Amino acid sequence: MKLDKFTWAVIAVIALLIVAAVVSVTRSSGAAVEETAYLEDNSPEAPVHNAFVALQRGDRTRARAQYSQAILDELDGEKGWDPFSGTMGDRAARRLRIVSVQPDAEDADRALVSFVIDTYSRGGLFGAGSTWSREGTVEVVREEGVWKINAQEFFY
Repeated sequence: MKLDKFTWAVIAVIALLIVAAVVSVTRSSGAAVEETAYLEDNSPEAPVHNAFVALQRGDRTRARAQYSQAILDELDGEKGWDPFSGTMGDRAARRLRIVSVQPDAEDADRALVSFVIDTYSRGGLFGAGSTWSREGTVEVVREEGVWKINAQEFFY
């Protein structure tokens, strides 16, 4: 049985797609968390983004730096519970999307930041995996000229 040119073309396209998929997966595997950069600007969304990245990386010091002193005092007063101590570097495939920033009309040092966290889990039937999202809103406040999260939100 001899294959015609069309069949060979289809086989070649499929082979190229498989090679491209393998290269894509091997080049990006496990690099997403380390490549996500911290925001260096002083915007209301920066502490939300930076806390998420720090918690993903397991960087306890950088994560704590994103929260207001009032929240840190609350956490220090709750004996036996430290939401930062259990962060060993979350390796779940997660993505943070900042949806909106709403400055407080009456207080320029307050704003609400709305976000969505998309989480992807591997597995399932035939390795299909699944994706789900969680929406949230946190208050941020400006302390000594720097925006900080003013809520007990730890992006779990």
